[in-house]
Amino acid sequence: MAHRILVPCCALATCAFLLLGACKTSSSTSPAPEAPESDVSIVEAAVVVAECPDSKAMNARAAREAIRKLVDPCAAVPGGSAHFAATLMPDGRVALAAPSGDPAEGVVPTCVLQNKLAHRVPLKQACKFDVQLVERPAPAGSASAP
Repeated sequence: MAHRILVPCCALATCAFLLLGACKTSSSTSPAPEAPESDVSIVEAAVVVAECPDSKAMNARAAREAIRKLVDPCAAVPGGSAHFAATLMPDGRVALAAPSGDPAEGVVPTCVLQNKLAHRVPLKQACKFDVQLVERPAPAGSASAP
């Protein structure tokens, strides 16, 4: 039975700045400048426990935190989405791979590799998590003012 872990990963990538040059007053009316397109996006993470013999005894809060730390730096996902497996090993390592084990499948974004691939979840056996990241444009008005 697969358990679902929700990882709040709403990293906002805000890169839009409006620079105003010298203003000149004019008696003629000119059309208002168009608002710049927003470069704001939200990265959503969906994480499902794929295989975990220790799932009933596992500290779900610690596992959720370990996966959150893994995907938290991802403010953008190249290509818009990524799908990979993250396995929490009993010795504290985190192994990354394609979800099916096929090396020709799956994508691990480099933002995940910015972290130390380690965790503090006490486990007797490895626990494999299916991780999907999806980048979506943020709704209008979600960018915070500088």
